[in-house]
Amino acid sequence: MLKKEIGTKGIFLLASLITTLSLSGCANDLAEQENAGTVIYEEEPSENQETEHSEYAGTNNTSNNAETVTTAENDTADTVKSETKAPVQSEPVSQPQAETSQAQTETSVTLTDKEKAFLAQICNELNDFNSGQAMDDKFWHDFLFNSYTGGTSENAVTEQVYREDLGFEETVVKVSIQEAQERVKLVFGIELPDFKPSFEDMEKGQTSFFYKDGNYYIGVSDLPDYQYTFLECATDKENAANTIVKYTIDFMGESNVGTVAFNISPENNENGFIIRSKTTEFVK
Repeated sequence: MLKKEIGTKGIFLLASLITTLSLSGCANDLAEQENAGTVIYEEEPSENQETEHSEYAGTNNTSNNAETVTTAENDTADTVKSETKAPVQSEPVSQPQAETSQAQTETSVTLTDKEKAFLAQICNELNDFNSGQAMDDKFWHDFLFNSYTGGTSENAVTEQVYREDLGFEETVVKVSIQEAQERVKLVFGIELPDFKPSFEDMEKGQTSFFYKDGNYYIGVSDLPDYQYTFLECATDKENAANTIVKYTIDFMGESNVGTVAFNISPENNENGFIIRSKTTEFVK
């Protein structure tokens, strides 16, 4: 019995010892685990962490580099854009060149109201002609006759001339040859030729037109009742030195029944021009 009890106690002691040793081993394991945990937190970053850090750093560097490149590209683009938009500096135009360019866009003659009124009067006094036409005695007869027959000038001097063929005295305007010569010079820029028709040379029944003692005697009569209104000035396409001046024609209450066109050129005279030709066109 005693041996059995001893055996039982020994077994109990052995079990207690084993339990104690087991608990001690667990404590050691826990201690080692705690120590291991501490080492884990204190140990150097893993390769993955280093890779992530490198990638992050690389991203930052790439971003910085990209920003630098973008800034450089923008600066370059702005420079190119600025150079593209910058106006090309041309040589300054000298004053004479500018004046010449302006003159080419304008007519060679500038008309004042006075000169426009002068041409409107000539519309009714001058027959159509051109620069190649011969200015014969008929031409000068018609021009001088139409210029003075109306007696519209305030300075006109009139006289009475008996016309046996008509059976009464006719009122005539007395015009000195000097005045006639000046008018021809002003209108055409040439000298009046030696044109001196006599009283005896007149056709029977015609309105007086004759020369005597340094004067022309021109019978008073009415001209057609045309009204002329200034229309425009334009450079002559065939000769840029000349100017085309146009007037519209009104007659008997009707407007724009036709046009008169003068071709004029600059001249150093009272008007600043002379007449080269005149053309009348009526609406059909």
